[in-house]
Amino acid sequence: MKKRFAALALAISASAMACNDHELQRPDEALLVVESSVSTAQAQGPMLVTVIGQLKNTTDEKIDNLVLEARLTDAAGKVIDVLSEPVYGLVVPPGEQVSFRLQGAAATTHATYANAQVRVVSAESHAKESGSSSPARKNQWVDLAVSWGPMLLLVLVWIYLTRKHSGKGSYQDKLLNAMNEQTALLTRQSAAVEAMAAALSANRKPE
Repeated sequence: MKKRFAALALAISASAMACNDHELQRPDEALLVVESSVSTAQAQGPMLVTVIGQLKNTTDEKIDNLVLEARLTDAAGKVIDVLSEPVYGLVVPPGEQVSFRLQGAAATTHATYANAQVRVVSAESHAKESGSSSPARKNQWVDLAVSWGPMLLLVLVWIYLTRKHSGKGSYQDKLLNAMNEQTALLTRQSAAVEAMAAALSANRKPE
């Protein structure tokens, strides 16, 4: 029983921690691209195009798990290539500015790349732990209660029924006591019959 309660508590704790993390609905507004530039280089393999820039977190929450997209344009502003990839390990603290880099195989020659238009496709924010709860976090706790409420109710009902039907004074307990009493009575009766048989055998006269 204790193990089941511990497993349930761990599951609820994990859900509560997960509720503190949520995917941003408008990541391009929460993270502003301060600057970006594009360059190309070729070593032994294919030509590589690299986009570097700066991201600024405009929220009061830590943001990570970013997916960035860079639309590469020529001098006339025409889109000629796109780089889109997750940026692993990049964490943007609240209110701070960090650098990023995207890199991929170039689709055209060096002379055609002029500018890079970078946007944040998706990201996750992590709410700060504090004594006061924001409305969004309150809604998360409400969602958690709604999600786990029915399961907790079922667990409590199951525990109540289990104790009721297996505890002292239950039907099973009364039936077990009755069976024990019947067994004891049969044992006493068997002993009495054996005693009577022994007495009759002793008093019987030899012919």
